[in-house]
Amino acid sequence: MITAFKHKEPDRVPVTPLICSAGRQLKGIAFPEFSQDAEKAADAYCAGLEIVGGDIIVLLYDLSVEAADFGQQMVYPQHSTPHPDYTKPFIKDVSDYRKLTPIELKDAKRMQVHIKLCQLMVERIGLKALVVGFVFGPLGVLNMMRGAERFFKDCVNYPTDVMAALDTITEVLVEYVKAQCRKGVLALCIDTLFASYNGLPKPLWEKIEGPFVREISNTIKKEGAYVGVHNCGQGLYFDAQIRAMEPSFISFAHLPDDCATPQQLKSTYGDQVVLVGNIPTQMLHYASPYQVMEECRRQIDVYGDGGGYVLAPGCEYPPNISLMNAIAIVKAAEKWG
Repeated sequence: MITAFKHKEPDRVPVTPLICSAGRQLKGIAFPEFSQDAEKAADAYCAGLEIVGGDIIVLLYDLSVEAADFGQQMVYPQHSTPHPDYTKPFIKDVSDYRKLTPIELKDAKRMQVHIKLCQLMVERIGLKALVVGFVFGPLGVLNMMRGAERFFKDCVNYPTDVMAALDTITEVLVEYVKAQCRKGVLALCIDTLFASYNGLPKPLWEKIEGPFVREISNTIKKEGAYVGVHNCGQGLYFDAQIRAMEPSFISFAHLPDDCATPQQLKSTYGDQVVLVGNIPTQMLHYASPYQVMEECRRQIDVYGDGGGYVLAPGCEYPPNISLMNAIAIVKAAEKWG
């Protein structure tokens, strides 16, 4: 991984199947336990590494961790990912953006579970794999408390109110990423989903979230860790995210808005950031392991030359499907990487 980060060609293409909550299958752990108990989550992650393998572990619970601690009511299904109670948004009206107040990190229950998970994984894994912390960008956190349809309209119609809330959230997220880094994670990934066609127009994203994710990124670098970005949106803005955060790597599911082919992506951005991706997540549901391995081989041929590439799905490995295709991804890297 260090060789890949230096944009040199390692002896084998690094790989991660991005097994997060899917690892709970191996230990018979239910979603509510995985998402709220650091010890159980660590057991699941370690089982995934032991059985499936890989070079990176991304410590993602779900995208509601930070919003829950700000007061958003949650639903914890037994057999699927936790999510906000969409009938009870914490931000009910535009005026609520300016009423949002910072929370004390020590009182943030779910974030504290995640910080503990970082410590447990660093202790258990050491340098057997790169342990990567995770934070949802402030725009994503706020969306979880407002609801997408209303939130997108607010970003267009009331950007200063939205930014006031983002400022409050970022104050807490800065302390959150510091705490993760100080537990020993070697990198930390910022999820900036809305920097894509699925989110906001590029100039609006740069105005509204860009300054805040820059602050979070600078904090991670000051703590001595690598900065990563995850964005599984369609037509994501590689250029804007690089300007805002100067990340070491970008985990992506689709081509960026300014690249028509994988070859163009490699030639345009391959020397600026490490490319992590982009096996189609939906393929993992229906394809056979051999079909997945062939797709991996194709992507290695496109992205692997010259280093600066990690073979991975475009997003988290689907949590309730067989892990055979996760094994296939790792095997492909060993066979053709």
